[in-house]
Amino acid sequence: MLRPREDGRRSKNKRGRELQMNRTSFLRGGSSLALAIALTSGVAHAQQRSNESSTQVDEVIVTGSFIRGTPEDAALPVEVIGAEELQKRGSPSTVELLKALSVSNGVLGDTNQFDSRAQGSEGSGSVNLRGLGSQRTLVLMNGRRLAINPFGQAGAGIVDTNIIPAAAIGRLEVLKDGAAATYGSDAIAGVVNFITKKNVNGLEVAGDYRHIKGSDGDYGLNATWGKTWDNGNILVSAGWQHRSKLSIAERDWANTPYLTNPEAGWSAAGNPSSFIPLASTTSGMRDPACAGLGGYPGFSGLTPVCYWHYTPFDNLVEKSDAVQIYGEINADLSAKTKFHVEVLYAHTDVPEWNTSPSYAALAVPTAEVAPAAALAGRYFVPASNPGLIAFMAANPTVQLTNLVTGATSTSPSAIFAGGALNVANRPFGIGGNPKFGYGPSIGARAFDAFRVSADLKGEFDNGIGWEMALTYSQEVGIRTGYDTLVNRFALALQGLGGPNCDTNPSMPGIQGTPGQGGCMYYNPFSSAIPSNAISGVANPGFNSALANNKDLVDWFFKKLSTKQSSRLFVGEAVLNGKTNISLPGGDIAWAAGAQYRRSFFKADYNDISNALINPCVNTPDFGVTTCTGSARNGPFMFLGVGTPSDNQSDVIAGFGELSLPITETVQAQLAARYETYGGAIGSTFNPKASIRWQATPWMALRASAGSTFRGPPDPLTTTTSVTSLQGILGVFRAVDIFSNPNLKPEKAKTYNFGLLFNVGDFKGSVDYFMFDFDNPIVAEPVAGITNALYPNGAAGANNCANPAYAALVARFTFNGACATPTTSIARLKTFYVNGASVKNSGFDFNAEYRFRGVMGGDLTLGGTATYVQKYEVGESQVEGITVEKAFDAVGLLNYQTTVVPIPQWKGDVFAEWNTGPHNLRLSVHYIDGYTDQRIAPFATNAYKDTTGAGVTISAGKQIKAQVLTNLAYRVFLPWDTTATVAITNLFDKDPSYARLDLGYDPFTGDPLGRTYKFGLRKKF
Repeated sequence: MLRPREDGRRSKNKRGRELQMNRTSFLRGGSSLALAIALTSGVAHAQQRSNESSTQVDEVIVTGSFIRGTPEDAALPVEVIGAEELQKRGSPSTVELLKALSVSNGVLGDTNQFDSRAQGSEGSGSVNLRGLGSQRTLVLMNGRRLAINPFGQAGAGIVDTNIIPAAAIGRLEVLKDGAAATYGSDAIAGVVNFITKKNVNGLEVAGDYRHIKGSDGDYGLNATWGKTWDNGNILVSAGWQHRSKLSIAERDWANTPYLTNPEAGWSAAGNPSSFIPLASTTSGMRDPACAGLGGYPGFSGLTPVCYWHYTPFDNLVEKSDAVQIYGEINADLSAKTKFHVEVLYAHTDVPEWNTSPSYAALAVPTAEVAPAAALAGRYFVPASNPGLIAFMAANPTVQLTNLVTGATSTSPSAIFAGGALNVANRPFGIGGNPKFGYGPSIGARAFDAFRVSADLKGEFDNGIGWEMALTYSQEVGIRTGYDTLVNRFALALQGLGGPNCDTNPSMPGIQGTPGQGGCMYYNPFSSAIPSNAISGVANPGFNSALANNKDLVDWFFKKLSTKQSSRLFVGEAVLNGKTNISLPGGDIAWAAGAQYRRSFFKADYNDISNALINPCVNTPDFGVTTCTGSARNGPFMFLGVGTPSDNQSDVIAGFGELSLPITETVQAQLAARYETYGGAIGSTFNPKASIRWQATPWMALRASAGSTFRGPPDPLTTTTSVTSLQGILGVFRAVDIFSNPNLKPEKAKTYNFGLLFNVGDFKGSVDYFMFDFDNPIVAEPVAGITNALYPNGAAGANNCANPAYAALVARFTFNGACATPTTSIARLKTFYVNGASVKNSGFDFNAEYRFRGVMGGDLTLGGTATYVQKYEVGESQVEGITVEKAFDAVGLLNYQTTVVPIPQWKGDVFAEWNTGPHNLRLSVHYIDGYTDQRIAPFATNAYKDTTGAGVTISAGKQIKAQVLTNLAYRVFLPWDTTATVAITNLFDKDPSYARLDLGYDPFTGDPLGRTYKFGLRKKF
């Protein structure tokens, strides 16, 4: 469990002895905490006790202060999880552990490719204290910084927690208070510090397997070896974790009918798709094979479309392999000089990232591929297309819907003899993509991290301590995916596709003969679909002679690839000592130091996705580099292109601290830090004060107040962009999020007041926290921008013609009129900006009581909880228009706002019984219910059935509270072996229903169902 610091007073002699035990830890500690943690407990067998003691960690003085010998004042809210504790919980993964913290909301780590805050970072993880954003929690390892994940949250500046070498970690410390005065930028919400094991002697190997229904399971191996000498020690560890694919198709709750959860992965832009006869452009029809292939014959506005379920092609868990290798050496160079060096390498590979067989056709072809001027910007299927010819032969009559009135009529299929327009379409849908064996489109993610940190510390003859440290860290990410080249697809519809077809129109007309020689047709009709790729239901109308040629698909369906890297160099030096000024509680102590940070960010793209090489739809095949209208954003149907960048920045900081032992029972600490970024970003000064009063032997009070800040990370100060997939007025569209070189640091004031109790076998704490910060760096809210332009939804009055909204309208790319958004919006342009102010406050609770002598052992009851009182977000403006009024985010889903979901209550309670070699733990994890504040999905008659009649779907407005029960058992066996068995989600509860693509909220819910984990650990 999370344990509060001991709040009892210690004698000065005891503090001195403890300091001598580990006098070098005061800088590497990541919190204001002094706590003794034994990483392994005693057992019934003497042999086991002997072996356990070889890896026991000495009592460590961790202060979060640069002042040597600072007493354990418990002035700041810090909680700790040790390796022993993790074993008792069944050794959860880093993502599971961080997601379960009551103080953490909106954790990245589970697959969630449909939320812009998680897209593209599959395989990486994060921690998000207070729900203030993962980028506002400073993650340290042994008190030192790590480079940011170059892809994490669209480059917003988060550390990838999946690179942490779990096998080497001795404890995790969580400082739940702003800490910029001590650590500098990024610690607005607090600090999470992973601290490695100490004093390890011998070899330990471990393995585990987790059974997950519908998956091949997760499993891993790790080994740790250490050796301690009189004047030093060494630690080496290696770990490997494998996660098996878990398809969305394996979970019934994620595969619901269209009219049960229309937002759960249903799209109107599909294949089978819809067609408009050129002879009657006010009428249209959907491919009649829609229902038979598993689609939903519905309507988008008045257009008949085939809704299809795309999420079964995606995964809840991606197949991945992760390796972490870590080593450290500690040596006493002399009686007063110590040396430490540590090296980390980590690699994460997601080789088969699954997504939709293809993306929707949001961009349109240019004039170069139009057979007539009137067809420019349209996907045209000529009468010569074999798929159209076969369709008319198989369907003598067709049912058409008037696109203006909605009336239906029957017409001879000969109405298509002049050709057709292909609308609400994409190249591949229900039947899968032939390039990938009629399955999902498959991309990849890979991350490589390297870090080395060394420090030298000692003491001058006058008693002043000194330390110098250098740290270099980097993470490189590679991301690939596929999308359709717009003009090539348009040519293929006309029989001018394929790598051997000459389609270079340097003169009026296009070279090549449709369907002859090397020129091939693309068949957009259902006759090219063998079966439903997910259900396996065969298509009776499939014609193998009309199936789309794989070489043709390879020609227009191209790989996009980006390699991005972040690097960080930190040099720091600290002096510390005592003054000659004494207070009733002791001497005033001090520390002062300086830090230099240099960070780098680099982004490279393959040629086809490089905005400098292929900026327009018509660049690859026609050499056009001046984009107009909807031709901008690159040559692809959906995904945008990126601009290469190479950015770097320098930060210089100076800091100081004072420790004031006012009395024997009152301890205070003052800290201040100055950082300068230079250039347009500027500088910041941040003070902090904390105090602790031992009011009675059993109760202490603590309080802190300070200011904190975060400078803009390098990826966000470039001029490049990322393309996200987001819902706009009920349909998915491309949202391009651009960086901003003019970003300023965000600043915050933080306050904490707490009570700590220690009465016999009871320990507990209550803390009130408050964060008040200005100019937070956020992506502009998509929902707010859309709602400002369309306040009454897609069908109501809008502000398209309002001159005051002209700049906001210009943010959108339309393939038609602004007034018909569901069929015309192609993409939206947004920026990272310094956004609206935020005020966040609430209470943290922690309690534990031990009953001794229960059934021959000890029974411990305890729990942690966080109550969020308010999370107020100020008014947001874009282009001078108020796009989002001030609101309180507590208890809301906060979809497409600047905030993650914020349940009001979150917590864990547990009962743990220990006797001899046995440990049994039952825990209950609770997440409060919250509300989906969106209006459009729950509006009256927001959807249509197969007849076109309006349907209201109210389910999912309230996302129910989630209660998960976990059971873990650990036993020490002979031969220095430990076995663990853990059952998570004991009662096999489905995640709470939410009107989102995956059918649940991946930031808070657990999609795995009941799982069984078995682990074995052996010491040599």
